[in-house]
Amino acid sequence: MAITPGPSALQVRIWRKVRSASSMYLVWLALLIVVGLFVAYPAITLVWNSLLVDGQFSLYNFERVFTRNENFTALINSLSVSLWATLGGVLIGVSLAWVVTRTDVPGRGFFRTILIVPYLIPPFIGAIAWIYLLGPVGYVNEFWMWLTGSWDPLVRLYGKWGVVFVMILYGYPIPYIVTVGPFSRMDASLEEAAQMSGASPWRTMRDITLPLMMPSIFSGAVLLFMFLLGNFGIPAVIGFPDRFYVLTTRIYLTVLNFDLEANLQLAAALSMLLVGVAILTMQAQRLLLRRGSYTVIAGKHTTPQLVRLRRWRWPVFAALLVFVCLTTFAPILAIVATSLTRAYGIPLGAGNFTWDNYASLFQLPAVHRAIRNSLFLAAATGTVVALLGTILAYLNVKARARGAGVLEALVAIPYAVPGTVVALSMILAFLKPLPIVDWALYNTIWLLLVAYVARFLVLGVRTVGSNLHQIDDTLEEVARMSGASPWRSFADVVWPLIRPGLVAAWFLAAIPSLTELTLSALLWAVGNETIGVLVYSLHEEGKMLLTAALSVVLIIVVLVLNVTVRAVTRGKLGF
Repeated sequence: MAITPGPSALQVRIWRKVRSASSMYLVWLALLIVVGLFVAYPAITLVWNSLLVDGQFSLYNFERVFTRNENFTALINSLSVSLWATLGGVLIGVSLAWVVTRTDVPGRGFFRTILIVPYLIPPFIGAIAWIYLLGPVGYVNEFWMWLTGSWDPLVRLYGKWGVVFVMILYGYPIPYIVTVGPFSRMDASLEEAAQMSGASPWRTMRDITLPLMMPSIFSGAVLLFMFLLGNFGIPAVIGFPDRFYVLTTRIYLTVLNFDLEANLQLAAALSMLLVGVAILTMQAQRLLLRRGSYTVIAGKHTTPQLVRLRRWRWPVFAALLVFVCLTTFAPILAIVATSLTRAYGIPLGAGNFTWDNYASLFQLPAVHRAIRNSLFLAAATGTVVALLGTILAYLNVKARARGAGVLEALVAIPYAVPGTVVALSMILAFLKPLPIVDWALYNTIWLLLVAYVARFLVLGVRTVGSNLHQIDDTLEEVARMSGASPWRSFADVVWPLIRPGLVAAWFLAAIPSLTELTLSALLWAVGNETIGVLVYSLHEEGKMLLTAALSVVLIIVVLVLNVTVRAVTRGKLGF
């Protein structure tokens, strides 16, 4: 009987390569479908709807945008408050970064950390806190009227300049965070040369330090401007009572105005204005940075010389302490005090102290649903972002799959554009059931999850990708030469090394998902409330004491999660 020869070793190796290549192709194809369905398709749908009138291509929606005064006014308001707040935020943030990194002010380490706290507090919570402090019956105005006997408040927070004020206070940490690192690591030789030539420390800062820091300052300014341009919470909380509207709040009202003809298409056209401004802003940054050469970090590690403040050390310390107390601790204490009072507008005292607001809060079924939904969305978003981000980053960095770089650029779009635009694109894309599976995402918690993942997926890709870049390719090559398949080498070699980045990606996506409002304000439905939506809804209903109590709970959760991030990543992430 003839014996059929088995496959040769060469044939086995070829078959394994074909099988691994096929499985890698299937993974890439599945990822392409997911990103295409949940990122590209909503974006295309948004653009198409902005050009659609009664099923026909038309520019009528844009004509409606520019011919209605309220829409044009909203655009001007958005640009105005964003520019003013960006200017103020950059001046404050960069100045603070310079003081805590380049001077000998006492308590530099303490201030370097505490100045980031406003970044951890959701902006709409910060806006509510300032209402408790500077609102018509806020603590400052109540004290002023008691002191002077006047019936007029000292400060009027509602309106344009109130929006700018709160935006500055919750926006300055962005340029601060962006410039702290370059300030502390910049090449000291140029500054030393200037001082050896007789320049004073202040002249050196003006002529050498600040010009060299321009790329970081520009980057911080652009990030801050785009963050403020797309912010919904602050203009909604501070602007609505004074009928002051920006594009994000105008889009929100347009989507909810079911009596308006083709309201979703008009909202899509309004969204295109936000996208256009964002693109122009990023292009302007590129053009500015091309004009010069900026090198602030040398290959050799150097420690910049600290500017000695001499007799100004303690006055600067006192100014920093007052700034932190007024901008960070005061609004938080105002929320806490309000959550512990029996009646809103009455100063906290022994006869007005109560825990009943927290007891009443947790008796509301909506609170339990909101907490449950937010925890689920945060955990699910973190998990999906970490896993999909790992796959996409690996395909791009290690497997170098064709088209993976395009996918990575594509997933960055939802994070770069305002959240209101992303939410509207999700509504337009998934308002009707999906044609193949006949499954409707609209008015379900799954649409929130899809929007969150689309918004924060780039965080997972970039975080895990930075870890993969640090892993030498030879480690996988050795495993494969020993007979391991690509999947086995990934599981045994790569996975353990990127696990810290995976955990970091999970937290980076989960924390903003827990406090998210901009997406949720347009996508939530009854039964699918989130904590952010419920805080905003309670505030709109005038339930100030319950709003304060739930805000305190949310702030505590966010701060605890931040501490957890720092502990898990050993201080590499978190603030």
